[in-house]
Amino acid sequence: MGEIVLLHVSDIHCASGRLQEVLGRQSYDIVAVTGDFECIEAVEVLLSRANGEIAAVTGNADHAAIYRRLREAGVALDGSYGSVAGLRLAGVGGLDPGTSIRRLLSEPRRVDVLLSHHPPLGVLDRTFLGYSGGLEALWGVIESLDPMLHLFGHIHESPGWESRGARVYVNPGPLATGRYALVVLRDGVVASVSLERIAGDI
Repeated sequence: MGEIVLLHVSDIHCASGRLQEVLGRQSYDIVAVTGDFECIEAVEVLLSRANGEIAAVTGNADHAAIYRRLREAGVALDGSYGSVAGLRLAGVGGLDPGTSIRRLLSEPRRVDVLLSHHPPLGVLDRTFLGYSGGLEALWGVIESLDPMLHLFGHIHESPGWESRGARVYVNPGPLATGRYALVVLRDGVVASVSLERIAGDI
């Protein structure tokens, strides 16, 4: 498999200029977007400016037109499986996570990377109010699909990454405030994770 670099962005919230800047400043093989485009313009920037392959799921702040555009472009993973740059992927969308979860579990497959908008309960999901905002139901997907890498967002105040056993979890923080992550996969394992931030006022 060699080396694959994933650019992970989430929670764009209409910050199309920031998305365009990140897409143009980094080197990557895959752009993985874990939802909350919020504006269709952000989707169009992704589709027109990405310098690598694209995989995406919707977020809870997205709407049906965003999902339709992602699906039309062949990059939507909500409730489905896919293959990008030799990696096996699956996605749990934020628009309707329950349906995504049911679809994946109706035909579980081993994957390399899981994309979801929400974090699993208890992982990088602590809110400003001190409670965990993740989804407990995601643990069934994780156990069944056994990804080595789980990418998500949603909880803006808990950017970071964690390694639990052989699995790595990444919440890059919101691109709306300039945050994103770079993940390097080398010979089928996660070799490094770096949390990045666009310089300047946010």
